[in-house]
Amino acid sequence: MKFTGNIIRYDKDHESELIALLESEPDWNAFVRGEALGAFKAALLSSKTYIYKSHGEVCGYLRALVDEFGICVSELYVAPRYRCRGFGRELLGKLKKAHPNQSVYVLSDEDGYYEKLGCRRIGSVFEL
Repeated sequence: MKFTGNIIRYDKDHESELIALLESEPDWNAFVRGEALGAFKAALLSSKTYIYKSHGEVCGYLRALVDEFGICVSELYVAPRYRCRGFGRELLGKLKKAHPNQSVYVLSDEDGYYEKLGCRRIGSVFEL
């Protein structure tokens, strides 16, 4: 099966599917447990959030904080079965395209991933 998809702005209608996706991930489910869940739901709506849908299902998302000084990617997630297909790169590209005149920064513990994408390291962050 060829994996293709589209990137759309997150809205409340995507909430349950995205949360179910993250609940199954040990490294990501802290966002959707207990007291964190309400704050996470609010953050998804108040931030610049995109979801990646492939064959009708949510398979990843990106959440970024945007202001006059720049853009900071808070989370970039692609479900394991959809990884290595360029979906993360596409999500980052969508954000950059939406803000062509602003710098985009990523603070991450996945340095190798961002280096592979060709991002420039600036101290402890990466710039797209």
